[in-house]
Amino acid sequence: MVNRHLAENLRTLAGYGKSVSEICRRAGVNRTQFNRYLGGTAQPSLQTLRRICDFFGVDEHEILMPPDAFRAIIRLRPPQMAMTDDKAARFVQRLFLAQRTPAAQPGYYHGYIMPEPDVPVVYVHLIRIGWSGQGTTVKLVARFPDDLINLPRRLTFEGTAFEQAGKLFCLMQERRRRRSASCIVLSLGDFDTPVFLDGIVTGTEPESGNEITSFRVIWRFIGEKPDLRQALRQCGPYPAEATGLPDAVAATLIGRR
Repeated sequence: MVNRHLAENLRTLAGYGKSVSEICRRAGVNRTQFNRYLGGTAQPSLQTLRRICDFFGVDEHEILMPPDAFRAIIRLRPPQMAMTDDKAARFVQRLFLAQRTPAAQPGYYHGYIMPEPDVPVVYVHLIRIGWSGQGTTVKLVARFPDDLINLPRRLTFEGTAFEQAGKLFCLMQERRRRRSASCIVLSLGDFDTPVFLDGIVTGTEPESGNEITSFRVIWRFIGEKPDLRQALRQCGPYPAEATGLPDAVAATLIGRR
């Protein structure tokens, strides 16, 4: 059964392209079939519909909405058509650059990790989640003691993030030497602005980038505009028994309640 709204909404989207032939070529859709979709004489398969929606940067449920409601959405959020035929670049655009809102609460966080279970030391990092207009940006500043071999006192990691199924997925790389990269997955919980995000970080250790590491991590929201000097001073290594650690951090990383 042909959805009666689909053809008109497709014509609205096609109006943002240079031509139907170019849209079909870049989206990887058969031109003859696409013209049938535009004319309302055929309906795309679910796989083809997803490809069309990915190309225009709209959701599948949106393209099936009544035309007036769909046009109202498009006026507020013009189609983000894929700018490249490269499959990898299109995947990155769909996953990271077609977001409508930040993947998590923008602002600053303290991140807590205990990378070595046999060494009772908790490291505190400063994280900023931002919004570029199209995607979520993540910046992490880590401070280390002077006596750590092959590590400067301060490392900066940068990356991007997306939200899926109530989880925040961050991909980050060390900015200066680019030896170390990591993937952080955090649970966003059931609240719009959770104070604590806990999860797992997996990546390569920052000294050389050779060893693969994986351990628990917890982020604590400290505000949109905190005192950054004070927030940075609070970063660095702490003994696991330190009384200043938040209870949620101690319970998650150390098992102390």
